[in-house]
Amino acid sequence: MAQVGNQTVPRPDKASDRDIGESSGPARPEEILLTRLVRWSFAVGLALTVAACGHGQVPALKERAQQAWTEVQNQYRQRAEGVPALVEAVRRQAPGEREVLHEVMAARDEVVAILNADGFIAEPERFRHYVEAQRRLSAALGNLYETIERYPELTGDTRFAAHLTEFQRLEDRIVVARSDLISAVRAHNQELRRAFPDGWVAAIFNPDAKPLTAFAQAQLERPPVRSQQ
Repeated sequence: MAQVGNQTVPRPDKASDRDIGESSGPARPEEILLTRLVRWSFAVGLALTVAACGHGQVPALKERAQQAWTEVQNQYRQRAEGVPALVEAVRRQAPGEREVLHEVMAARDEVVAILNADGFIAEPERFRHYVEAQRRLSAALGNLYETIERYPELTGDTRFAAHLTEFQRLEDRIVVARSDLISAVRAHNQELRRAFPDGWVAAIFNPDAKPLTAFAQAQLERPPVRSQQ
């Protein structure tokens, strides 16, 4: 004890001095490693949390793209369903055009075989086969339209002309549906790249998140030649 004025102040003992000296000394290697691990874990956790928050738009945009793709399929299905009646109307007036008519029906049958293509926008190879089949039908219909132009009995038939016009309006709706799909897929893919700049993050939070596929253009490939009304 030390006497200070009328008060007695305890002296710090040697053990206390040693404890203070040891706690203020340099950190041991294992303590440094532990500190770094904690900091690294915090940084990774923060990054993953940000990514998890950011991916919220991806499912909604994927759903929008899927809806647009469903509409494309609906319009293409209506076109395929309308082909036989159009071919039969031409056959009645131009029975000699068997090759052209057979080409249209063969292309139509190929399209019908793959009309159920719900997941194709997420499968590039299958989507490519779908597009090629639709392109062949469009080309065959283009030849059919040109054939119709050579037959006044067809172009002068008001009922047939109305039927053909309605069929071609359906192709216009296909173009609109394709345009909507292109926009929806672009928005999805851009958000996917923004939310998941690194593939391993996407693999953790959304294993199904991957770029979708769309048409290269809204216009039909090799668009058919329209008959003059």
